[in-house]
Amino acid sequence: MRYAVVSDIHSNWEAFAAVLDAAAAEGVDGYLCLGDLVGYGPDPDRVIAEVQERSMVTVRGNHDHAAFDAEEDRFFNDWAREAIAWTRDRLSAEDRDYLSGLGLTASIDGALLVHAAPSAPRAWRYVLSAADAQAEFPYFDETVCFIGHSHVPMVVAESESEIRDVREDSARLSSGVRHIINVGSVGQPRDGDRRASFGIYDPDQRTYRLVRVDYDAEATSRKILDSGLPPFLGTRLLSGR
Repeated sequence: MRYAVVSDIHSNWEAFAAVLDAAAAEGVDGYLCLGDLVGYGPDPDRVIAEVQERSMVTVRGNHDHAAFDAEEDRFFNDWAREAIAWTRDRLSAEDRDYLSGLGLTASIDGALLVHAAPSAPRAWRYVLSAADAQAEFPYFDETVCFIGHSHVPMVVAESESEIRDVREDSARLSSGVRHIINVGSVGQPRDGDRRASFGIYDPDQRTYRLVRVDYDAEATSRKILDSGLPPFLGTRLLSGR
């Protein structure tokens, strides 16, 4: 079984469509989603519908939570708060029910899925460094923990002191060693590479590969500007920051 693992789509349909095409070309057997389907971007309903159709397992992100719970956006910056208010106004009752029904964690095929940190999924804590990752290993039993939230890809093995740089090539996950893997962001990369990011995980072969995909970021940026969302959310897509 080979999984495409996606996270932080953030209502960016153009990026998600490109990722789906790339994953299909890779011949993946299924999709896993680490949350933040919505927020920031202009196509929340379309993204939600496609995730419902495609994803075998989906967990809730902080923007998903804020889409049905207005109290959650008190932790957001001004751009994010404005965008999630815009999103709430455009979601159907069925979409809100779907997001509120998502769990905070899930386990499949030896992997834990969580949007932020396994130690406190509801706290939306960032895992940004190898030291942050090492502190999280005691809080899950699976061999791999997939996370999102920071929008920056990373791979850290238990007992490693540095983030392993995995860029578009296969990485064998050492047998008997546990890993925390951030697959980056489909809809709003923040590592200086504007291309959409997702991972391909093969639990049988113990391999993981980060995949970057070009998409029409200019089209999404124009849609953001035309929709009345904060202009910064459109321009940032063009630099991957």
